Amino acid sequence: MYSLAKKVTAFLATSVIACSLLVSCGKADKDQQSVTDTKTKDAAFTQDITGARVLVFSKTSGWRHDSIPAGIAALEKLGTDHGFTVVATEDSSLFNDAELSTYNALVFLNTTLDVLNEDQEMAMERFIQAGGGFVGIHAAADTEWEGDWHWYRNLVGAVFRSHPGNPSNVQRAQLNVTAHQHPATEALPETFSMVDEWYDYRDLYPLKKDLLMLDESTYIGGLHGEYHPIAWYHDYDGGRSFYTGMGHTTEVFSNSRFLEHLLGGLKYAVGGKPTLDYSRARPEHNRFIKKTLVQSLNEPMGFDFFANGDALIAERPGSFKLVDYKTGETRDAGKIDVAYHGYMEWGLIGVGIPPDVAQSSWIYVGYNARKEDGSYWQRLARFKWQDSQINAASEQLLLEYQIDETCCHTGGDIAFGNNGEVFFSTGDNTNPHEQNGYAPIDMREDRKHFDALRGAGNTQDLRGKILRIIPQDDGSYKIPAGNLFADGKEGRPEIYVMGARNPFTVTFDKDTETLYFGDVGPDASLPSEKQGTRAYDEVNRVTEAGNFGWPLIIGNNQPYLEYDYATEKSTGRLFNPLAPINNSPRNTGAKQLPPAQPALIWYPYTNSETFPEVGSGGRTALVADVYRSKDYPAGTHRYPEYYDNKLFILDFMRNWVKVVSFDEVGRIEKIEPFAPQISYTLPIAARFAPDGSLYVLEYGTAWFTGNPDSGLARIEYVGPGNRPPSPVITLDVAQGATPLAATASAAESVDLDGDTLSFNWTSEMVGNSATQQALGDGETVSLNFTDAGSYLVKLTATDSYGSSSTAEAQVDVGNAPAEINIQLDGNTSFYWPGTRSIGYQIDITDKEDGKITAKEGDASHAMVQLNFGGMEEQAAAAGHQTASANVVGKDLVEANACTACHQIDAPSVGPSFTSVAKRYQDDPEGLAYLVKKIADGGAGAWGETAMPSFAHLNEEDRTALATYVLSHAQSAQDSLPLSGKLALRDHKLTQDIFNRTTDLSGEERAMFRQAYTLSASYTDKGGDVIGPITVNKTLRLIVPRFLLPDLFTKTTAPDDFKLGSYYQLNTLTTDAGSDTWRVAPLGEFDLRSVKSIQLGRWITKNPTKWAYELRIDQPDGRVVAAGVGTETTIDTYGRDVLKMTESVGRHKLYLAVRAVDKANSELHLLDISFYQ
Repeated sequence: MYSLAKKVTAFLATSVIACSLLVSCGKADKDQQSVTDTKTKDAAFTQDITGARVLVFSKTSGWRHDSIPAGIAALEKLGTDHGFTVVATEDSSLFNDAELSTYNALVFLNTTLDVLNEDQEMAMERFIQAGGGFVGIHAAADTEWEGDWHWYRNLVGAVFRSHPGNPSNVQRAQLNVTAHQHPATEALPETFSMVDEWYDYRDLYPLKKDLLMLDESTYIGGLHGEYHPIAWYHDYDGGRSFYTGMGHTTEVFSNSRFLEHLLGGLKYAVGGKPTLDYSRARPEHNRFIKKTLVQSLNEPMGFDFFANGDALIAERPGSFKLVDYKTGETRDAGKIDVAYHGYMEWGLIGVGIPPDVAQSSWIYVGYNARKEDGSYWQRLARFKWQDSQINAASEQLLLEYQIDETCCHTGGDIAFGNNGEVFFSTGDNTNPHEQNGYAPIDMREDRKHFDALRGAGNTQDLRGKILRIIPQDDGSYKIPAGNLFADGKEGRPEIYVMGARNPFTVTFDKDTETLYFGDVGPDASLPSEKQGTRAYDEVNRVTEAGNFGWPLIIGNNQPYLEYDYATEKSTGRLFNPLAPINNSPRNTGAKQLPPAQPALIWYPYTNSETFPEVGSGGRTALVADVYRSKDYPAGTHRYPEYYDNKLFILDFMRNWVKVVSFDEVGRIEKIEPFAPQISYTLPIAARFAPDGSLYVLEYGTAWFTGNPDSGLARIEYVGPGNRPPSPVITLDVAQGATPLAATASAAESVDLDGDTLSFNWTSEMVGNSATQQALGDGETVSLNFTDAGSYLVKLTATDSYGSSSTAEAQVDVGNAPAEINIQLDGNTSFYWPGTRSIGYQIDITDKEDGKITAKEGDASHAMVQLNFGGMEEQAAAAGHQTASANVVGKDLVEANACTACHQIDAPSVGPSFTSVAKRYQDDPEGLAYLVKKIADGGAGAWGETAMPSFAHLNEEDRTALATYVLSHAQSAQDSLPLSGKLALRDHKLTQDIFNRTTDLSGEERAMFRQAYTLSASYTDKGGDVIGPITVNKTLRLIVPRFLLPDLFTKTTAPDDFKLGSYYQLNTLTTDAGSDTWRVAPLGEFDLRSVKSIQLGRWITKNPTKWAYELRIDQPDGRVVAAGVGTETTIDTYGRDVLKMTESVGRHKLYLAVRAVDKANSELHLLDISFYQ
């Protein structure tokens, strides 16, 4: 579980194994092509289109095709000739349920880039899921591919990659029909030619059915090779999708052959005009709300439900908590003795409530134990449930196996089968360090803890497995038929799955008798020439017993390389997934292992090419359950039938829950977010409750400790009807001196159904409801507090149907926060390569404490620091989420009662930690001495009081403890004075690197992301009632050259500019052709000492000159810099210069651009540099 913190690095992986059915590997799978390509489906193809309504959408945010008017005219004529209605629009506001439900099909006619917002995207999804159809023409494949709307890309079937440019983008090519049993191709000859612009594609959807292929030998510039689809269709997510790559030129829309092709695609998409059924559509995200039932758990590891809905939670130290379904009350439910490690995963690791608990009273538990001989074991046992408590004395041990005393990986989850089977997952008990994140196959004699072949790859070992047994009344168990080694000849008969690393969660789908499990992967973010593939987390599906490959194979059956850790050399041989061999000297089982099974879903740190929906970052793949509404009683909380037969998965590190949909033969159709507006704090488990709602268990922020933000939450479905409002309180002042006047506003409150809201305001002293006072019923109210104290302001919002919700905000009266002012002698935004020092002054004003500067006032509570580093904090640390030595040592200090004799700074029975640390901080043998001293104990070093021996601690623990003690020699960083000179000596950026536009190394590129941050904080002395308040203020100096797209997101880019990625470049794009200035806000920067500005740009479409203005304070504000660029060859990077016309300080900046002479051109702005 804890080997989870990840770092994101991109690279291109190579697999020697053929892609599975889930992946498009160039050519379409014959199996996929034929699954629904049968005459049973053809009936829908030939339905009459008469009377249908078709919405033609042609909005563009990138390239705009000249053929759009001709396309609209052609579609309108087809409608007139064949009796259906065509409505053409570029108004994206029509994408809502009410409007779209009046149509049978949507046509995306040469749309480009981002054309819908999130609500409109959801409306389009619901339209298709309700049974609507879709037709994509040409550039529909160049639409909505930049963000995370992967659903659309799957709907279309591919993403635009490129098109030929030499000798022309428009060429004649030969097309071959691959499937005639479709109205889009039934009238076409076997082979024909057309003149058009021929797209190359990426991210081909593997379940599409191809209709037309391009013959790349008949034109110049194609990139696909033999397999180049150009038209296809597929039933998708409840609807129908047809795409044709033709439609670039105006002439195509008057070609009779193309029009027959397009009409056939429309007939398929309309699909006989079925009545749209929105009960089949995905519920809007905001129909799910999170209700936290219990918080502040002590390392929750798992949970399960009783039939009445009560939830039983297992906490790692060995305790159980019971959450009452009806009352929400949480109470202790017993405790068992476990081998609990403060900084390893050991302890109480799993709990399961069997279906027959009402008759048997057994509760199944996974935990770690320490025997009298000092050995450690992992156990599956069961305990009686009596009087709402785990009876620790009733234990019936089912199985146990010995484990090595090392980090990491326990598994520990429990699931139940249809015929009395119990599934129990086990980790590989292998230290993941010192292998660079690759396969732990270290066969050196003293490195058994680093060899997973001794466990996960060993058929006679229970580690790294999922076990399946049938417990008997007497505590023995039977082996189910179908286990991997059921006869016990080649391996342990309990093994159902082998070759797992850390299968932390498992779930059994009773309808299909399928087991799913999440397996947490290793850390390698890049492939290695010596050690093999990069690392993946996995979601696995088990329909029969098998080997899932670890530690020789991972992911989609990607093999590691044979590697000798002694010589640090590779043999160059890849392990064979079809016939893996265990050559470890510690292997006590079969040498020849069963063939490896590929994962269902696998993903690395970086964006997955196969499963981009899961995102990037730290990773911990977990599974929840397969949902089936029939398993739950009808009621408010039961999820809609839309989620039937879908697998819910989650990721502990990425803090999301997602839903996996399958087609009729079990292939993944899509992965979609589930209620993404809901936030989690490290979700460690999720299950469906007996009422049909999903519960999510959150571990909490910090590792190896109880967390106030840990807890169990119910994700409630509020139903298809009225939703309660969401009140939001905005305060202009939340802290201040007595008396305090403030304003509270409800303006940001929303009602998701658009109802009119009424408001009611009250306030009361915190903890004293008797002091409640009415404040009014307006959208805005005035607050006046004359007495010091903390007050709770409450806002109740009520909609027109009487549904209400309440929000709260706290106001502290009696102490005003200080104000901090930072001044610099030079530029307050940038540092240049030659900048090596700058003067500064910090003034602090506090209403109660007075003015504090370098010359007056008490500055002892002020802290000033200068830091240098990357501009962003890393989202996930490299390596593993194990505690640092200091954290481990601190846990050991507390666990072993060291503070009974030692304090941090003051002497007690023994010396303070600070005194010990200072004595040995310069002694190279100091750490080793303390490690030995902790083991031996004794007196004499600090007097006659003897220190007891802690020989029971192993050397690793004693080292961590000693390291923690020595850390107290490091005093806190001293504060800089409130005024002086800042030494800017840390950057290595030179003027040559700053000026260069090519041949920059990775290290040099990183220099442009480094910043100096001057931070000042002040903690005031507090008031009589309200305690001290700390105020922080920072000022950051950055390199004055950065990418313009970094200033915006897709949704915040200004209307005159569109955030795009033409030719794989992140750019700002604008289409010219008029005399209009296009204006983009750049943010607030200091232009002091700036003499000129350079803009890095590409010009496309036509070569032309562009004019630039830099304006201040507002879009039409005063011009302080201007320039005209040089005409350049299109699609070539160049830099244009703006000269400052006056010297100004810190202002909001606006960049205005315009094509000279109204040229029809397009400008891609990439970067901006400010020169002294």
